[in-house]
Amino acid sequence: MTGEIFSIERFSIHDGPGVRTSIFFKGCPLHCIWCHNPESHERGPVLQYLEKECVGCAGCVSACPSGVHSFINGKHRMDRGKCTGCGQCCLACPGDALRIRGKACTAEEVLQVIGKDRPYYGEEGGVTLSGGEPLLQPDFAAEILKLCKERGIGTCVETAGDVSQKAFLKVLADTDLFLYDYKLDTQEQMDRYTGGSLKRIRENLELLAEHGKKVVLRCPIIPGINDTREHLKAIAELADRLSIADTELMPYHGYGEDKWRQIGKEYALSRLPNMEKETADICRRQLAGLRAGCHEKGREV
Repeated sequence: MTGEIFSIERFSIHDGPGVRTSIFFKGCPLHCIWCHNPESHERGPVLQYLEKECVGCAGCVSACPSGVHSFINGKHRMDRGKCTGCGQCCLACPGDALRIRGKACTAEEVLQVIGKDRPYYGEEGGVTLSGGEPLLQPDFAAEILKLCKERGIGTCVETAGDVSQKAFLKVLADTDLFLYDYKLDTQEQMDRYTGGSLKRIRENLELLAEHGKKVVLRCPIIPGINDTREHLKAIAELADRLSIADTELMPYHGYGEDKWRQIGKEYALSRLPNMEKETADICRRQLAGLRAGCHEKGREV
């Protein structure tokens, strides 16, 4: 079983409970304008250029068989349309300024990396499939999860939910926890900021609830886009209706902006400051209050 990934992050503490190994899959049906992994959007290798690491040796020019690289007045230039992802320029770069993000590998190769981290998982940790959208490669994801469960390793899938129900059904049995990204409340907002189908996202979330799967609703909060009481109320009502115990607000940060530039893309939110901790805490208190209100209303009924 072969699939495409772009990174394996070891000793992760942000992608589920405990210490985890996070496997980042290539490909995503959404293109969120705040995404911090833009290299995941398309399948196939992506060339990343870290300008600060470039020593100006021009070794990439002679190494590249496709004529991607050139130096004009001492400044590095790239014609990305010519890049085939062969990686020859990366091998020739002494400063590690050029990197290929994305490679094919087998489930067994992924498990070899996971095996190195297993002694650190303890009772809570394990493996998280993330991305991109891991369920765009459902057979590959299912194989990794199956191999993990056979070894007694805890499993988690982070998903935005905009895939077929068939994809979810392939991984249900071997997934202990779903980190489910819920971003926006209207299809109009989805069309403008992320793409994708809100209807499908909600239907798949309902599918997980129907099967009694453990879900954490993860909600990015972007100033000027969805940092409203109405959005927080929609999150609270959705979680209450589907009996989702855990909700997590993820305040906006622009840490992924450099990566957009490094892969030749423009970042639409470059002027947007990170959300301050005090503002994020206010949103969390509001959500907690709204959730409590939903609970009390439900008890009255």
